[in-house]
Amino acid sequence: MLEAADRLKNQCQSQLELTSDLCNLGLGCCERLTEINGQFARGLLAHAGTDSQSWLRGDASGLMVGTGRTILDHWASMLACCTDFQRQVLTGLAKK
Repeated sequence: MLEAADRLKNQCQSQLELTSDLCNLGLGCCERLTEINGQFARGLLAHAGTDSQSWLRGDASGLMVGTGRTILDHWASMLACCTDFQRQVLTGLAKK
């Protein structure tokens, strides 16, 4: 009976540690995504501030190119962050 209780205790402890590790990975990913989104917003605001005069004169090419580059950088950063998160989760699950 004591062996079964110890086995159950060890199994629960292992599951709690795995859950804690996965939660920490999720929180870290959310923190990185928040930073990425902040950089994205600052980039868009910078383009709006510098290219607004050309937009008003009817030349939108500078704004479109700069904004497009900012959007592509944002997507690449988001994809890298999410891919890294998935890799870490799968690595964590494989260890348990």
